Amino acid sequence: MLAPGTRRVQPRHELKYPISPIEADLLARRLGMLLPRDRHAGASGRYTVRSLYFDTLYDDALRQKLEGFSRRAKWRLRTYEPWGVDATAGIPDSPVLLEKKFKLNGLGTKSKTTVPREVARALIAGESTPGLLALAEHDEVLAEFVASARAQALKPATIVAYEREAFCYRPGNVRITIDRDVRSSPSAESFLDASRLLAPVNPGSVVLEVKYDAYLPDIVRDAVNLSGCSRTAYSKYALARRYE
Repeated sequence: MLAPGTRRVQPRHELKYPISPIEADLLARRLGMLLPRDRHAGASGRYTVRSLYFDTLYDDALRQKLEGFSRRAKWRLRTYEPWGVDATAGIPDSPVLLEKKFKLNGLGTKSKTTVPREVARALIAGESTPGLLALAEHDEVLAEFVASARAQALKPATIVAYEREAFCYRPGNVRITIDRDVRSSPSAESFLDASRLLAPVNPGSVVLEVKYDAYLPDIVRDAVNLSGCSRTAYSKYALARRYE
């Protein structure tokens, strides 16, 4: 039985396209007239996604992505924060998610759970605190991470942050995201400090992602106009590691 706050997402299609900032602005306006925005979005329609990725001592997750393995997995901590707020004081109450992303033959699945900030700090430090171990007894995702961290010697690899606009469409369980201003830092200890500056990654780049279950409705396909885009195997994690 999954612990409260734990979710497993069924296999989904994930399509990624590089687009220009102008195309992103036009697309966001068009989608905003057709589809509801993601629940994380504030009045601006955007929010900040901040992730800390884990990898092995030999960077197996990075290598498997770059070499195109059809079966691969990676772990990360993630927060969602309001966009455009004063980050100097941080946002201590924003929840921290522990997520495992698994890819098999082009389909992606995700397992995730919410962890307290003290547990997130322990995961970053590689410490098996009593609070962490007690929580893992009732949380399958956290227990799997603890086992994987021990077996594979997982360590924090890099922080990746970006600004996101997201739109949803219930038929097909569609989610469309527009990600801009990607930045990174190898300083894992600053993950929970939103005031720490991150270095820009590939400035000016924008990534469009379209995720759906079994089918992509025509209304979404027409609104996004995928025929004019070229798919890419874009990975923010892999790109950030190149800029270290």
